[in-house]
Amino acid sequence: MSDYRDVTPNQQQDSTQNAKEVVKYIVDYLRHPIHKIKVIPDWNWTTLIITLVAVSMISGVISGIVPPNFFRIMSGIIVSPLVAVVTGFIGSMFVYYYFQVFEKRTCSLRKIFTLILFADIPFFIFQTGSELIPPITLVGFAFTSLLMAVGLTENFQMEKRRALRLVTILFAIVFVLWLWNRIDASRL
Repeated sequence: MSDYRDVTPNQQQDSTQNAKEVVKYIVDYLRHPIHKIKVIPDWNWTTLIITLVAVSMISGVISGIVPPNFFRIMSGIIVSPLVAVVTGFIGSMFVYYYFQVFEKRTCSLRKIFTLILFADIPFFIFQTGSELIPPITLVGFAFTSLLMAVGLTENFQMEKRRALRLVTILFAIVFVLWLWNRIDASRL
């Protein structure tokens, strides 16, 4: 005797419940980022990647709408999520191997990726105004850096001084890349 029950409605309910949980957490995070970054959620990879893609896509589309430009909106839909996922994984791998080499311990890559995802949200928010005021990108990344430092100390018990040093180095790299990009853009 075989069981041929349809499991689709339960999967749809689970997906809907999961989406509601993600939205609720992000809204709470936007209200209290310092408090929420101290205790990051334990979500699966699928939820994390879909959340990152959605947040980066929303940011990219809004950034294309601020001065209306069809190509920037399409770039926000296609390019922004790809760039966000790639940079999220590169940043996660950087921190993951930092822990292995300098801290002499192994931390969960998924937990590191979760931290980077939530620390990046202020960057995505400020990125929406970068076409009007280019240095606002650096303000967003400064908030991201501060949240990363708090998250590293609270979630991974990293020494505060080392966490600040690490995010300062990352901020300096981003600043140099941003400055180089601005100089190249002004030449064109």
